[in-house]
This record gives sequence, structure tokens and C-alpha cells, in this order.
Amino acid sequence: MNGNFAAALDLSGREAGFALLDGTKILLSATRPMRGRDSAQLAAWAASELDKAGIGLNSVAKWSVGSGPGSFTGMRLAAALVNGWTFGKTGIETRCVPTAVALAANLAAPAEGSRIGALFDGRNRELILFEMEIRNGEPVPTGLEKVLNAEQAAEFFASYPADHLIALEAERPALEKLLAPEVAAKIEAFDSVKPEALALAQYKPFDNKLADLVYIRPAVFS
Repeated sequence: MNGNFAAALDLSGREAGFALLDGTKILLSATRPMRGRDSAQLAAWAASELDKAGIGLNSVAKWSVGSGPGSFTGMRLAAALVNGWTFGKTGIETRCVPTAVALAANLAAPAEGSRIGALFDGRNRELILFEMEIRNGEPVPTGLEKVLNAEQAAEFFASYPADHLIALEAERPALEKLLAPEVAAKIEAFDSVKPEALALAQYKPFDNKLADLVYIRPAVFS
């Protein structure tokens, strides 16, 4: 096995993302729409991307799974798939890395120490804020995570000092309904995440904990 190959898999949002690296060299980075029943295609799609690169599944020694925020079902599916692919194999390392990191990777050279507020559609007329800070050149979670309705968002963003507010373009309309116009105007929106950023993240160790998902919303019991 060539221990240099690393892969990243994400299904936290409306798209699936897959990336393959040889060391720090990006061999491929791909996204494709995948929601609902289409999620059943995740394994076959990721395997086909490996085939395109001429790399066998057993040649991947490091796996990073996007851990959100996002669809808890999608995140669990991606984590379970990687867990199944690596189960019982030696010399394999796995970890979860917040998908927000892959969204922040779209920013062009953000300044060291800058604060980044990643915004996600939380559904139910709420948004999710996940904050990161640029440390040693990469976005690192600060631990600030919020679920906000329109009233709470107005109060929070009145004094929130982020240098960047980022979101996915597809989620911008839902976010704009919850934000004051002057706050919404600050959003830097991107078409997709960069899945390779999950594999390239240096701050997060490989801990073989694929259940470490970003599930901000508390459980609701009937």
C-alpha cells in the first residue's frame, strides 16, 4: 500500500464532495448534486472517481470525512461508508473535519487571525453560524456555534465582528430572509465547497473517530 494517498468525502449538504491527494498534491477534486434517494449513489460515485485516477481503494491510507454543519443523515452516511471501507484494515487513519473548513477554503488568502463566520441554512426559519479563525494559514474552528432565528440573528449580528461571512450560493436566498439587508450584503457566497481542504487540514489529528459530527441543533423529542 502506498501510504501517501489521502482522500476526503463529504455529504453534508446538497452536493457530495470527493477529493484524492498524493501527499499534498491534489489528484482530483469533484462535487456533484446528491440529495435524498440519490445518496444511495455515494459509494459508487466515490469508487468511480478513484477508478478515474487509477487508484485502488486499498491504496488510500488516510480518510477525512466532512462533519458539517449540515444534513445529519448525509454526514452519517459518509462516515458509515468510510468506516465500512476501512473496517478491520491496518495502517489506515480516519478523522472528521468540519465541512465549514472546506467552504472557507474558497476565500482568497484571508489574513492571519481573521475571523470567518460560515452561515448555513438551518431550515425551520433558522440559520446556523459556525465560526473559524485563520491560524497558521488555515481556517480553524473557534468553538463558536449558533442556531439563530431572524430575531436572534438581528441581535447577534449587530455586534458580531467577523472579517468574513461566507455561505453556499444555493443557500443565500434562505439566509437573506433571516438577515438584515446590511448583513446579507456582506455574505461572500460560493458555488461549492472544496473537498480537498478536508484532507489538507493540518490542525485536526487523525483520531479514528468518525462519529465526531457537527450537530449543533439539539435533539427534539415528541
